[in-house]
Amino acid sequence: MLNQNEAPFTERYRQCFSFTALGSAWEHNAPEAQPLAALQSNRECLAIRQAEPAIQWVPRESLGISGGRWLAIVQQRGYLFSLGLIIGLCVAGCSQKAETEAAAKDSSKQELPKVATVKPKKMGLTQKTDQPGRIEAYSMTRIHAKVTGFIDQMLVDIGDHVIGPKKDEQGKMIEPGQLLAVLVAPELANELSQKDAMVIQAKADIDQAKAAIEVAESMAVSADANVGEAIAGQRRAEAEYARWKSEADRINVLASSKTVTSKLADETNQQLKAADAGREEVIARIQSAKAKANESKVGISKSNADLRSIEAKLQIAQAEYQRVKSLYEYLQVRAPYSGIISERNFDPGSLIQVSQANDSNPLFTIVQTQRVRVHLDVPEGDAVLVKQKGKATIKVPALDNRTFEGTVSRTGWVLRANTRTLDCEIEVPNAEGLLRPGMYANVELVVAQKSDVVTLPRLAIVQQDGKPTCLVVTADGSIVRKGLQTGIATLTDIEIVSGLDGSENVISANASAFKEGQKAEMIAKPQ
Repeated sequence: MLNQNEAPFTERYRQCFSFTALGSAWEHNAPEAQPLAALQSNRECLAIRQAEPAIQWVPRESLGISGGRWLAIVQQRGYLFSLGLIIGLCVAGCSQKAETEAAAKDSSKQELPKVATVKPKKMGLTQKTDQPGRIEAYSMTRIHAKVTGFIDQMLVDIGDHVIGPKKDEQGKMIEPGQLLAVLVAPELANELSQKDAMVIQAKADIDQAKAAIEVAESMAVSADANVGEAIAGQRRAEAEYARWKSEADRINVLASSKTVTSKLADETNQQLKAADAGREEVIARIQSAKAKANESKVGISKSNADLRSIEAKLQIAQAEYQRVKSLYEYLQVRAPYSGIISERNFDPGSLIQVSQANDSNPLFTIVQTQRVRVHLDVPEGDAVLVKQKGKATIKVPALDNRTFEGTVSRTGWVLRANTRTLDCEIEVPNAEGLLRPGMYANVELVVAQKSDVVTLPRLAIVQQDGKPTCLVVTADGSIVRKGLQTGIATLTDIEIVSGLDGSENVISANASAFKEGQKAEMIAKPQ
């Protein structure tokens, strides 16, 4: 790049500059500045030529020197020397040699980097998370037909407000919900009539069984009376036997003394035998009366058992009647609660088949909107901080970002495996009916709140090996790295749980550009 045949350096320039080492250089940003001779147009190697010396401006990288700046190269007697600002120095002359050397000395001094610092500050922090949400009805019910039948009447349509059943303090229904539709099923009506007749028949059988019990009880009373009568006859027979025995003994004594005739004695003995036979007859009659009495008691037990059996049949008949009646009542479709009809799928005359499939079309869909649920997915980092009764602010873009207040009512507790988010549900009053299911919402959820905690700006925190640190400027200007334990955070500040005592001067901006052990100068008074 240099012409070896250039004229030697003159004595005048040798007096102004003393070059003792090959390659001494001064840098200059613009080779075009104040030339003493004509400039070459080629910026790759722009030469300023003076009568005797050879001066060339060349890019540093062309000499293997990084930096992208220009060097002034001077050739003298086959030696190359690099000079910066040689043009200006030549104009000033040798009389400015001392000033040039002083300026070069000042420029060689390294200036300390200036940094902005802050002191840890105590303040209250409220950590929030902003997430998109979706508004859903507090309750949504797909109303299907319980029984098969034809639609006779459709009494409501989509958008209609309906009234649910009224209940007392114990939760017992005192008034059914509003009638929505009426179905007809003639075979069900016939079955209900049959079950009603079976109930009537069972009741008649019960009356008959009760009458049979009364008859059995009367027979038992009669049997007991016969037993008593037989016992009384036994006593009479015993007395008769005793009288004839005594008479026979007396007559036999008289007959042995020939006082009475033997014929009289024989007649008396015959009477005694008759009395004895009468006594045995009464005993047999007593046993028969007792047997009939026992039979009457068994008849009573049987009649009572028959009554219980018929009463059980009556209960079965009544249960069957109630079952069919309940099915029959399902022909009248009523509102389960107060709400709005959001869907209707059939018209009068349609045949409705009972289906167990959840995806089958319902007769109606009703939604409850006095309160709504706002669902949002909270990221894993904030999920562990979400608590019930936490405050939430809901903004609805469709309502010109109108704000609604609510609280966290419940969470899914378990994070979804595919998104690593927590299902969070917020209940919001909706008495005016402004919030509609399906609307999109922006939710600002307060997940943590603390007062009077040590904080640092977010920009002052530097991650090192996955752990939070900060850079502190000491009294002598040295930069020291300190490890931190952080807590809750806002968009601008982070809680410092441990690691600082509050007196440190912490680099607050571009902290990652500095290293531990480096010197720095603070440009702002610590706050």
